[in-house]
Amino acid sequence: MKCIGISGTPGTGKSSVARELSLKLQIPVIELSDYVINNNLYIYYDALRNSYVIDEEKVRKNITKLYEEQGTLIIVGHYIEVLGRDLFELIIVLRRNPLELINILKARGWPDHKVAENIEAELLSVCTFNAIEELGEDLVVEVDVTSKNFSDVATEVMGILLGLNSIYLGHRIDWTSIMSEKDLESVLNYIEKHRLY
Repeated sequence: MKCIGISGTPGTGKSSVARELSLKLQIPVIELSDYVINNNLYIYYDALRNSYVIDEEKVRKNITKLYEEQGTLIIVGHYIEVLGRDLFELIIVLRRNPLELINILKARGWPDHKVAENIEAELLSVCTFNAIEELGEDLVVEVDVTSKNFSDVATEVMGILLGLNSIYLGHRIDWTSIMSEKDLESVLNYIEKHRLY
């Protein structure tokens, strides 16, 4: 099996789900952001956004080499599409209701502008569309993690990987049509109030 990608905006539970999967499948986990920082695979640090701008070519080469040496990996990150299609068996994009996500990110102590940026990304399905654009719709599956515990999500993902659960490839979770008008308005107001641009 090739690598399993776990993507999604911050706060969707990527790392926790990946750890559960790793225990169940006995496959090592690579946290892409940590790997990039620890191996100096970035171009510079953007203080305003509190994030690193990665060197995509170096990241691709290093992770590909790691896969060739170690075999199947669970790769976690919200920009895993930069690694290329050939590396992956499947990309699981974790999705969480934006209202629930606001509370999770605020509880982490994130500044409001960074919370707003990530909530907007979740609302607009940015991680899903980036993965589809770079890797193809046939490799991407969305999983709604709203109000679910990590163990249950990991079990659901295992069912997808083993072909036990029905899957719907590509983009299927559209918060703008799922959320109530009141909740959607709350999310949009939060974004508008706190966005940097």
